Amino acid sequence: MKITALLCTLLLSLTASAESIEPNLKWGKPTQEELTMTEYAADKDADAIELFRHVNVYYEFINGDFRVNNVVKCRLKVLKAEGKRVADVNIVTRGSETNSLLHEYVRGLKAVAYNLEDGKVVKTKMESSMIHEEQLDKTDKLLKFSVPQVRVGTVIEYEYRLESDFFYELRDWYAQKDIPVLYTKYSLSIPEWFSFHIEETGMNHLEKKEDSGSLTIGDEILVTQEQIFIGRNLPALKDDDYVWRAEDYGNKVTHELQGIYIPGAVHKSYTSKWEDIDETLAKDDEFGGRIKRSSQLKDEVIAAGIPQIADTRERVEATWKLLHKRVRWNGDYAFWAKSGSKILKEGTGTNADINFLFINMLHDAGIEANPIALRLRDRGRLPMSHASLKYLSTFVVGITLNDSTMVYFDSSAEDGYLNVLPARLSVDRARLIRKGKPGIWVNLQQAAQATERTFIQATLDTDGTINGTISNALVGEAAASLRKKWRTTKDSTELIHQIQERNNIEITDYQLQGRQDFSTNLRETIKFTMQCSSTGDIIYLNPLLIAPFNKCPFTAETRNLPVELPYKQRETTNVVLTLPDGWQIEETLKPIVLKFDGITASIISRQNNNQLSVVYKLDIQRTFFTPQQYQDLKAFMEKLVESCKNIITIKKVA
Repeated sequence: MKITALLCTLLLSLTASAESIEPNLKWGKPTQEELTMTEYAADKDADAIELFRHVNVYYEFINGDFRVNNVVKCRLKVLKAEGKRVADVNIVTRGSETNSLLHEYVRGLKAVAYNLEDGKVVKTKMESSMIHEEQLDKTDKLLKFSVPQVRVGTVIEYEYRLESDFFYELRDWYAQKDIPVLYTKYSLSIPEWFSFHIEETGMNHLEKKEDSGSLTIGDEILVTQEQIFIGRNLPALKDDDYVWRAEDYGNKVTHELQGIYIPGAVHKSYTSKWEDIDETLAKDDEFGGRIKRSSQLKDEVIAAGIPQIADTRERVEATWKLLHKRVRWNGDYAFWAKSGSKILKEGTGTNADINFLFINMLHDAGIEANPIALRLRDRGRLPMSHASLKYLSTFVVGITLNDSTMVYFDSSAEDGYLNVLPARLSVDRARLIRKGKPGIWVNLQQAAQATERTFIQATLDTDGTINGTISNALVGEAAASLRKKWRTTKDSTELIHQIQERNNIEITDYQLQGRQDFSTNLRETIKFTMQCSSTGDIIYLNPLLIAPFNKCPFTAETRNLPVELPYKQRETTNVVLTLPDGWQIEETLKPIVLKFDGITASIISRQNNNQLSVVYKLDIQRTFFTPQQYQDLKAFMEKLVESCKNIITIKKVA
């Protein structure tokens, strides 16, 4: 009886540990509760949890200059095998291209794994051999370390101090991670001589405290502004197929230097507007200075007769084809570019390298072109409240066709065309930089559109066999997507097999016209057979023959993040099915019309003698939906998928 009572007590203890756990703020001493917990009640699917994180940011004055320190302490719990990934940590440290004295260093790095073995806590420290550093580029380094002896049930602790000479730039702080966070704290201490614009955003509540402190500089004592942000029980911020950067919507604190005000010495304002960034870039020799230059290929442009081509769009195409023969994209995006001669010599370069060459060649061809600066879509949106060069990660080319029309192009769009950009570049907020003129905001998403027009002509035999032809005309993003699929496939036979499996057909002939063309159009022709279900004098079939949707793309019951679609879409499918003589539809489908904020869909069918005609249309002209709209969006798509799977009955009547 006593043993039974003891087991019950232990079971209740473990259950309580799984359902509720209090934050442990003592460093270096994991609690029994932390060591024995097996799941996190608020997210039972979580493979790990961040139990505690404290980031303490403060200034010090050393050797006549300021330094900012980031002291990080973190404790994590591995709950499932996949959660062992949290034992591998990366820290990026920066250098400066223009000042070799500016660096960032990681000091005092320690990491420990705690495991329960036979009821005892076994502590394993990380050895220096598990710390590695690699050079990312000419300024930045990556420090990587792995905590040893990590398995399901392990508690991990690590700490380090990041010392930065970049005292005028504070790192953004992210409260949420891709795993749940039990407790996180951000302490920030800023001397009175520095003025920062500090912005806190996110959907969850953070506790905030403000106080004052002090910093001694020689004989002078500066007042410091102390701010503390605390988050508790924050949900995991998981990436999703339909959100570009989850961190944009999580809780975070960002900082932008507005000014340095040293009594009797320096009074300098750093507050920037995007108009200031325009001017800075336009005056920069390595950016604005390159906008109006001629290219190293000017003689080739002239020799090819490109400036004499009357149609501007054709002139742009000819210029790009000439450049594309000489250089290819290396797969990287950048903002600053190497010299044109070096790029031509190497035959490859970043999109920035090739884009500047293209701009200069377009000028040689008599076409106005300028860079449009942006932040890659998966790195976040450009802020409106404060401006900084650090937010810009690349640029595309804005090409003026006439007084009222500008088109966009990027050299990374290997399968694209004018106004057909990779989805990472299709942002709603980009900045057109023009030398001698003010910059303006540009919405690149307005031009992005995937259009697909499908015509299916088929004949139904009395045994339920259908023979037919699918003719697809793809335009814009739809054409680029199919080109990329064929360009990157390793096995064309496997790709054909995937089309057959997805549509439940047998392909007897496949043709793709314009696959290698620099064009907005692509045409696909598929000859096929398929077998419908039949029983004697009755045949059952889907009137669309090939359903546009097999399943709803949104499966989660709830969603905390918005839905971001890559681009606007228009799809039209016309089906003409010839029935056997003496057969007819038992009951014609009623017209289906669905509407939701920015999306419309319809399926209309009719029978004329022995021909069944069906028209399917989907028009998506909105790409952003809030979390509050998710349930309605999900319901709309579920209804559309259901409508695309309707089955009709065809009977023999004579």
